[in-house]
Amino acid sequence: MGNKKITIGGFNCELPSPQTVVIENIVEDVLATYIEEMDSLLSRLELAAMSLESDSDFDGAFGEVRRVLHSIKGDSGMCGVTDVQNVCHDLESELDELRRKGSLADTLLKVKDWMEGVIRHLSTADVKEARRKGMEQNKSKPKLKALVIDDDIVCRERLKMLLQDFFDCTFACNGREGLLMYKKSLQEGAPYQLITLDINMPEMNGHETLEAVRKLEEQHGIQGLDVVKVIMTTSESSSNHVFAAFREGCEAYVVKADMGGKLLDAVVQLGLLKVVKVQKDYVID
Repeated sequence: MGNKKITIGGFNCELPSPQTVVIENIVEDVLATYIEEMDSLLSRLELAAMSLESDSDFDGAFGEVRRVLHSIKGDSGMCGVTDVQNVCHDLESELDELRRKGSLADTLLKVKDWMEGVIRHLSTADVKEARRKGMEQNKSKPKLKALVIDDDIVCRERLKMLLQDFFDCTFACNGREGLLMYKKSLQEGAPYQLITLDINMPEMNGHETLEAVRKLEEQHGIQGLDVVKVIMTTSESSSNHVFAAFREGCEAYVVKADMGGKLLDAVVQLGLLKVVKVQKDYVID
């Protein structure tokens, strides 16, 4: 992407070239409004930065800087301009330190110039084409591997429908069978990245299976962030089941009745997928 770490007045941040900012995540429907609003916000940021160098009302100008950066960060996040959002986030956390060093005004003006370059690029960029290329690149990536452990064939089919665009799914009908499959994947050097695990199953229930999976990983020296991500998928929503599952080492818990709306969100939170664009359809109740 052409990112390089630079230091501006003591502020360390990843500032890519404006022409290489990520645009495939941008919500195109609000881009024109975002660009128009950014013109106004950047003018306010420039005025506030220049006011910091006068002795008239430093605290007032400093407060205006905070408000403007917060607005830019929020608007950029909603529009999908993640590079600008991230820079604002980093800069907000450094404001007091930059103020102490006396380099705040200079830093703000240089970051403002960079943001103006980004806006000029967005004004002429083909967002739709960038998103198409991004999706094509994503399709060419190899799928992740998921092990679905559930004794209910309907649930297995539902999980397959939800995961198959992103995962090559293997299925086990009970905990013992699933444990053997996971052990084999470790022995072959091709472990699963995700396990969905029912609780109420014959042979070995979900709690027993999860405990055995974690012990197996210990034996193979797998620990920390390298362990397989486990999502418990069950009709049991009682707190004792939830707390027990997390104590035993699962990373997420999804009730089957909510699986359609929450399973992939849980996978995103585990870092296995990312959200490119959120589109929800609503109707009048």
